[in-house]
Amino acid sequence: MNNFILSCKNISLTLNQVPIIENINFSLYPGEFHLLMGENGAGKTTLANILSGVYPFKSYSGTIIFNQQELRLTTPRDAIKKKIITIHQDTHLYENMTIADNLYANLPAKTALNKFISSKKRIQLANIFFQKHNVYIDSSRMVNECSAVTKRKVELLKLYLMEPDLLILDEPVAFMSSYEIEFFLDIIKHFKNKGVTILCISHKYQAFYNLIDRFSIFYDKELKTTFTREDIDNGSINSLLFADFCQSRYPKIQVKKGKEVLCTEHLATDGSLKDISFSLQQGEILGFFGRSGSGRNTLSKALFGIEPLTSGTIYIDRLPTRITCPQDALDLGLAYITDERIDTGLFSNLDLLENVYSIKENNLGRFWAHTALEYNRYYKYTKKLNLNLNPHMNPDSLSGGEQQKLIMMRWLMSSARIFIFNEPTQSIDVPSKIDIYNMFNDLLLKGASILVFSSNLEELMGICDRIIFIKDGTVSGEISHDESPSSIQDLI
Repeated sequence: MNNFILSCKNISLTLNQVPIIENINFSLYPGEFHLLMGENGAGKTTLANILSGVYPFKSYSGTIIFNQQELRLTTPRDAIKKKIITIHQDTHLYENMTIADNLYANLPAKTALNKFISSKKRIQLANIFFQKHNVYIDSSRMVNECSAVTKRKVELLKLYLMEPDLLILDEPVAFMSSYEIEFFLDIIKHFKNKGVTILCISHKYQAFYNLIDRFSIFYDKELKTTFTREDIDNGSINSLLFADFCQSRYPKIQVKKGKEVLCTEHLATDGSLKDISFSLQQGEILGFFGRSGSGRNTLSKALFGIEPLTSGTIYIDRLPTRITCPQDALDLGLAYITDERIDTGLFSNLDLLENVYSIKENNLGRFWAHTALEYNRYYKYTKKLNLNLNPHMNPDSLSGGEQQKLIMMRWLMSSARIFIFNEPTQSIDVPSKIDIYNMFNDLLLKGASILVFSSNLEELMGICDRIIFIKDGTVSGEISHDESPSSIQDLI
């Protein structure tokens, strides 16, 4: 008899006659930190969704043994009852409830509050709970008013009340800066020290390097290999995961800069923007970096008419213009590649082909009767982005990286000439990142200009001609591609 806490035997899942994972054999020891790695679309998240009850028993084939018993989950709630707790890639909170209500929802009997406790008392208890963990969050706020980082912190801190036996983390630090990852790691170390078994799916393996007991690699819908702690070193992980994909981590090209295509003067909003001025040239990649709450995310949305401006002027081709809604931005040749894949990026009721042609100018024929030319364009661009996807699949069945690439593909097929990317490589594996960087180069060669808003400073320094730092709603500084500032801390 082995001493595994979890054992998966010959797990396979097929959706719409498309194999998603095939014959997965995978086990976890009690108390281990097991890192699951591999390319987007390889099946990592699918396995996590099976273990958390998103894909119910009998939707897949094979057998799962957990704590010496066969696991037969029909809903995610069943997984919680078994003390299998999952932190998904995208936050899963009740958007129309307060933070306090979310914190105390669906807890085990040991830590649940009496259902007759008033809302006011629940908020008081939640505030005390957060302060105990040195986090100051107003638990009376509605979740839909909170940033992605705040939502993630609420989910992570709630783990103290959930008391998991098996903790599944699916790209948990995707929205976090390096400073916020430290907060996350402190929580994970707490549970590892308590003997909780942790299965972590992440491309940012360096962040977890000191926690890893074993790691496994998914490739092409199969689990290829598992290594022990003794096998782990950065060189072997790189060679196994990326092979010849990484001839250059940031394959940046230099193109001659043209005229000024976009300029802003003193942009401000009711909320986080106070005074933002900058300019963008044709053929330039301009990056924007700032911590959560700095105004970086708001600026990206304001330029595309998603967030309203209260003052300031935007110039396109040196002519003043008004962008009050996304359609105004579209008409001016702007494109916006969102980081909010599920909420605003994709239409879950449409297949992949319909999603790509959901922009009016992309649609070459009638919307519901696509032409051979449209199919040919679809396959041409999926090849460019290394996406081997059936056009009639549903976007909900894609990995996070595949969803991000599909959103990008939609805009690449448009006639836009100024591209706004918000966290373009969030939750994407290294080979896919390089695909996107190469697509940036293609855009530049075609005369486009690019704005990149990212919490990954290393990435910005690798791909951008200039980086503008946003702090407290204003521009705190700027560096060029070749500069190495002596004190970057002052800028952020």
